Amino acid sequence: MRNTLLSFKAPRRLLNTLLMAALALGATAAGAQGKGETVRIQDYPGTGGLTMRVAIAKGYCTKAGITCQLQTIPSGPLGIQAMLAKSIEVATTSTESTVPAVMKGARMKWIANTYVKNVGLMIGGNHVPTQNAGKPFPAWVQDLKGKKVGVSARGSGTETMTRYLLETAGMKAQDVTFVAVGSPVTAYQALVNKQIDFALSFEPAGTMCELTKQCKSIWRADTDTEPAETFATNGSGIGLILTQDYIDANPHVVAALIKAAHDANAFINDPANFEELVKISESFFKFEMPDGDKLTRALLQRQIKIGAHNEHIDRAAVKATIDYMLKSGQWDKAIDVSEFIDSRAP
Repeated sequence: MRNTLLSFKAPRRLLNTLLMAALALGATAAGAQGKGETVRIQDYPGTGGLTMRVAIAKGYCTKAGITCQLQTIPSGPLGIQAMLAKSIEVATTSTESTVPAVMKGARMKWIANTYVKNVGLMIGGNHVPTQNAGKPFPAWVQDLKGKKVGVSARGSGTETMTRYLLETAGMKAQDVTFVAVGSPVTAYQALVNKQIDFALSFEPAGTMCELTKQCKSIWRADTDTEPAETFATNGSGIGLILTQDYIDANPHVVAALIKAAHDANAFINDPANFEELVKISESFFKFEMPDGDKLTRALLQRQIKIGAHNEHIDRAAVKATIDYMLKSGQWDKAIDVSEFIDSRAP
């Protein structure tokens, strides 16, 4: 009888233990959900902010218990300023913008990626001889000598990258004339109108050249393997940045944002969803130009093909970006990736 009672009690204890574990797991899952918070997130013109746009349109933010609102802010540093001033909760920016702010004392962390590729690209005008176009780096850089090269602004990251490409190819910054041309669209227009000869820019400039044939794509940092230092930065990309104070006070919102980004990227990368994806993208941003729909489709197809939308942060790529920043003179001190990437980030 004693043995019978023991054998009966042991399974009951096991059952109780499993039940308590299940309840605890359920409580943890519930705690990972938002509590109805409104989260204001930096957005950019164009198609680059696709992840969080899909998260809103498909209800993934709502499903995660938060309300996501986008606020257009045209640059990473301005987004960080707005976040620190509490005008928004989430800045969407790159390692190059994040590191200087952290090194100057800003307490903030990266929780997930939205676009994992290096966005830099070089385009050239049809009016300029480009006999080395299509040849591996550094041969094509020789075509820039003595030419006008457009950059988004003087002293910007696009100018820094151009200088780095020139110097790595054995040339000097003085071998070209830098011209501030603003956004990718205005860079494209300046190139087509022969106001400049080349431009270091980002999308949609490259795809506009490829579609219209009025200029040419020379180099892309996301697919060209040389220089190795810039190619190694792919996987770092552009991510969601929050202040440490907000993260500490709202860990459940952090989990909700990561979950919403994951679900949105899964939708983006499913070929069956492409037509709906185009509609979602154009509901947020539409190119008001001839063949604007073709441009949107080409941009989205390319982003999907190269695997640009992934919430995972490649720590090795982030370190490679920091090394590139040091080597190119963008910053003068090293920083460990753990200082600005949250431990829960995928």
